[in-house]
Amino acid sequence: MSDDRCERTTVRTLTVLGAAALLLPTAVPVAHAEDGWLRQDLESADRVGLVLDDGALRLDEERTGAPAAPRREPGRARSGLATFPEQPLEEATDVLDVRLQADGRTEDVTAEARGTRADGMWTEWYPVPDGGGRVVLDAGVFQVQVRVAVDGTDAVLDGVRLRPLEPLDAVPEDGEGSDEGAGDGSEEGTGEGNEEEADGGDLPDVPDAPYSARLFATRIGLVGGTTANGHTVRPDDHFVALPSRRGLATRGGGEYTVRVCSTGALGPEGKGDTENHEPRCAYLPVWDVGPWNITDDHWNADRQSWRDLDRGRPQAQAAYAEGYNDGLDGFGRRVANPAGIDLADGAFRHGLQLPTNGWVEVDYLWTGEYRARAEIATSTRSDPVIVRGGPGLEFDSVGLAAHAANVDVECRADGDSATGPFGTGATWYRIGEGHYVPAVFADGGAQAPECEPGTALPQP
Repeated sequence: MSDDRCERTTVRTLTVLGAAALLLPTAVPVAHAEDGWLRQDLESADRVGLVLDDGALRLDEERTGAPAAPRREPGRARSGLATFPEQPLEEATDVLDVRLQADGRTEDVTAEARGTRADGMWTEWYPVPDGGGRVVLDAGVFQVQVRVAVDGTDAVLDGVRLRPLEPLDAVPEDGEGSDEGAGDGSEEGTGEGNEEEADGGDLPDVPDAPYSARLFATRIGLVGGTTANGHTVRPDDHFVALPSRRGLATRGGGEYTVRVCSTGALGPEGKGDTENHEPRCAYLPVWDVGPWNITDDHWNADRQSWRDLDRGRPQAQAAYAEGYNDGLDGFGRRVANPAGIDLADGAFRHGLQLPTNGWVEVDYLWTGEYRARAEIATSTRSDPVIVRGGPGLEFDSVGLAAHAANVDVECRADGDSATGPFGTGATWYRIGEGHYVPAVFADGGAQAPECEPGTALPQP
């Protein structure tokens, strides 16, 4: 773990920060424009379980290693994933046309698309119709990205192309920013932000808060396995799984990050001393899909599956507690617990310090608006940063922030000197209520305002 104690170590600057590009995506010349189409270079894709063979992508039959969790239908073939670099658009749009060229069982080749809004945030991933077609995003975007899954050995991917179409809604001018795609927080959970008075009152400009839900959390385990985005699970790892691919980050990325906080309620029945519980929180990227389901984006008001369920209520929870869908998950398996989120071992044991499976509060940070977005970084690229109750070493640890997690810097405060990947300094970032990390462990966030006096917890 990393915090201001690192000032006793030699300062090292990260020369490679794989996910940092997600803060300000930079286009890579790997698509070829022709008649409005952007043809993707198969060789440029980040490949998980796929090989480039004779100009086509196919499943790597020599690949070893089990998936990180039993997400897939029993007996279903293994799959591979190709994620292509983001590509710039000449004009913003919220509608894309994505086409796939495949041989063999073409139904085993599926794709998703997303885009970068004017505020630098990614939309979620949206499924491409079978065989290719129109994809409508939730905001005007200035850069686009596609990823393609190949299931089994009976299909190969020969080509991918996309083009922007006429937007359905007015899109912002470059640099104006966009409120579209952010969580509205208008139903269930939290997430309702403050708005300025229509008469031009001087209320502070407070960004919309992310959507929040109470979920049952279980531990992933399965060290050595491979997650849905290609990450190899390490001992004491720090990431989460959510039961939908819409919020699945790229390999090593943190563009979809959750803040998970303990509640003291343990077991499916929620037993424990919740009134006197002091919550611990962890900031964690979404690197896997599950538990139980793979199309249950329960945090969205317009969810992909089980649309009759309330927002924030996972299908597995409803199946376990109420016999929804005859008590079965989306694959027809009997639901044995109400889990709506899985925690990697390090997040479970050290971040939240859970003694067993329990109920947690989850904030889906990408559904809100960021004041000043930053990406947590450590020199090891695996250890988390200690989150403290104030801007100094003497403040208690209140949780952990994983490497690559994207956080919202609410404000900056002066505190103890710390040494990290970005040098030595005494500035600390407040990334949540009573949550502080040294600025030298974050890429970005310098534009955040100074914290008002008295906002930190009292010095111990």
